[in-house]
Amino acid sequence: MRNKQDWFNEKVSSVSPEIRTEIQLSAEIIARIDSILKEKNMSQRDLARKLGKSEAVVSRWTTGFPNLTLRSIAELSTALGEPLIQVMK
Repeated sequence: MRNKQDWFNEKVSSVSPEIRTEIQLSAEIIARIDSILKEKNMSQRDLARKLGKSEAVVSRWTTGFPNLTLRSIAELSTALGEPLIQVMK
């Protein structure tokens, strides 16, 4: 019986390089949000309140592979007081 990680890796390996990159970027942004929340002792509920969003929206943004817009990334960065992404110069 295969575990979930093996199944996931198999599925990811069968998609285009662009989709793999999108999945990787989403995972890194989610990890960054989680790291900042822990660092600041904030919950998803706290973040939702700060954003004026429902907890369900924040939960969708912080689990799975959300298709975040630049606007939502900017909103999250502002609410967290930390950048989620940086553009290289």
